[in-house]
Amino acid sequence: MSSESRLRGKLALVTGVTSGIGAATVRALLSREMRVLGVGRDAQRLADASRDFGPDFQPLLVDLADSAARARAFRDLPEEPVALLVNNAAECVYESPQELPPERLSRLFEVNVTAALELVQVVARRMQPGAHIINLTSVVARHLPAAKFAPYAASKAAFDCLSEGLRLELHPRGIHVSTVAPGLVDTPIYEKVSGFHRAKQKIQEQVPVWLSATDVADAIVWIATRPVHLVVSDLCLLPSAQAR
Repeated sequence: MSSESRLRGKLALVTGVTSGIGAATVRALLSREMRVLGVGRDAQRLADASRDFGPDFQPLLVDLADSAARARAFRDLPEEPVALLVNNAAECVYESPQELPPERLSRLFEVNVTAALELVQVVARRMQPGAHIINLTSVVARHLPAAKFAPYAASKAAFDCLSEGLRLELHPRGIHVSTVAPGLVDTPIYEKVSGFHRAKQKIQEQVPVWLSATDVADAIVWIATRPVHLVVSDLCLLPSAQAR
């Protein structure tokens, strides 16, 4: 059996599927003949995505920042074991740690850390040997470029650490855990980040070509199709002009 054929017909669960890396990942997995359960929080955008993705995609509407909504949605997950979980959904802020309201920081960690870990806890119980969890973190958690990136970087650093713990815990069961830490990626997430427009312009002067969402999705598929005796524990992706 080829590496990619191991994915055929199996169930993947991907969060944040209505745009960017999540949408590109769904398309990549569907092209490998996986069935995908995709999480999104906007009903209209999720419905539009569902029509675009086709019959092998099943939408799951849930706001990952809402703990009660998560509990209801995760309780109703299919009994079928998930072969691949991709924790992609994230919130981003660009604000001084001295000025960030505590409630905004709490929401950041709720989505980027707590919700992702809770989903792993639910899904991993029924995973079988050979299953894979891939968590999206960020290069800013390893190399902080500026103070205003710190709150987002802190949430991703926390998820990095938890992912390593999950890798150690799930290894004896034959379940692989990987982290993917992208650098600059051209996705719509930056359009939602208050105060980032001017900083983005300056960054683009230094790094004119960013990664595409498809670049990251291809890396996710590559990790998931390595030979079973090999695990890519951590992968950092940078556009060629980005030094760190």
